[in-house]
Amino acid sequence: MPQLSQPITYRTLLAFAVPMIVSQLFMNVNFIVDGFFVAHAVGTDGLSAINIVMPFIPLTIVLATMLGTGGSALIAAQLGAGENRHARENFSLLVLVCVILSTMIAVLGMTFLRPILYFFGADDALYPLCEVYAVPLFVSTPLTMAGLILDIFLVAAGQPRLAMLSSLIGGIVNMVLDYILLFVLGWGLEGASIATATGYSISAFVGLYYFAIHRRGTLRFVRPIWRLRSVLSAMGNGSSEMVMQLSMSLIMIVMNNTMMRLAGADGVAAIAISEYISGLLTAIYMGYAEGVAPLASFNYGKRDTHALREILRRSLTLIAVFSLVTTAASILIAAPVTGIFAPAGTHVYELAVHGFRIHATAFLFLGFSMYGSSFFTALGDGHTSALLSVWDTLVCLLGFLLLLPYIFGVDGVFMATPAADL
Repeated sequence: MPQLSQPITYRTLLAFAVPMIVSQLFMNVNFIVDGFFVAHAVGTDGLSAINIVMPFIPLTIVLATMLGTGGSALIAAQLGAGENRHARENFSLLVLVCVILSTMIAVLGMTFLRPILYFFGADDALYPLCEVYAVPLFVSTPLTMAGLILDIFLVAAGQPRLAMLSSLIGGIVNMVLDYILLFVLGWGLEGASIATATGYSISAFVGLYYFAIHRRGTLRFVRPIWRLRSVLSAMGNGSSEMVMQLSMSLIMIVMNNTMMRLAGADGVAAIAISEYISGLLTAIYMGYAEGVAPLASFNYGKRDTHALREILRRSLTLIAVFSLVTTAASILIAAPVTGIFAPAGTHVYELAVHGFRIHATAFLFLGFSMYGSSFFTALGDGHTSALLSVWDTLVCLLGFLLLLPYIFGVDGVFMATPAADL
């Protein structure tokens, strides 16, 4: 098991990063499998419905991501400083706050379901499909969010492999249920949504077992002590991740509405396929950033500046390699992966392949901006991290997404991301 206190080498960084990269990759493979089953059981309108509901996911995980990444930096720093009791109390408090707030989001989501889905881009024809897919996801929000935040804290506890295992188990459950519910029982989009919600919930039970029953690690559940300062510190430090997740929702809403206006449901389906491919490759950067962040936080707590410099230097080298690999891979896999969802020669297929090849150049630069924001969060500098996220997403990406389609039409939608990352 990798230890937070071990010397910083490429092997150390990869020991923490690879399990999280695998987790993120497997999570995105699940999205692809979901899309495959839906495309073949329901059709491309089903893909359009999923993509319209999709902004709800980053809107809900924003709490778990903000409290998890911000709290992980706080807790790992406390562990590095030897403040184990405070680390356990703050960990328990942040998980409780996450569950309470996510329950409130689920209630509000179900109460205002119709206006939310129309705001996301649904029309009268797609709304029934969107509704049956959205309901199980909304209802399962507390379990899903608990699983996400506990996965993040498993890495902070020095258990990245267990976090990976929980994601793998959840993914396998999702795939099996997808087949049974869609093809055997014929439940359509509702079955796909139930399968997804069940798969995500597995991480919650794995985390609860480790922190509440196993209880042999340094970090475990104790009676939480209410400290508003700790909650606000975690939220402030994780604010860049909050900005990133909220921005993703906003970007997806604008993309869906723009493509619906320019190319109809086929355009939204093409965006959905493009996002499946993009998510698969972006998972490498996201997994790396999440995996090595506790190392930076732990050594920051120890005030070990040499270790921090080594983490940054070696990480930038690895990300440069990842950037070249993912850019080449994105060009190579665009056509075969698109063919999983739409037959070659169809309008959706041509739109998706053409659009993603425009999008591919973004991977040359995306990893550096994602890691830079994550590194500042790990050092407890949520302000700088948030500024980077605001500039990259809310200013650059949203700005180009609003401007370029008026100049280049449908191509402008796909050009927005690489233009923002240059």
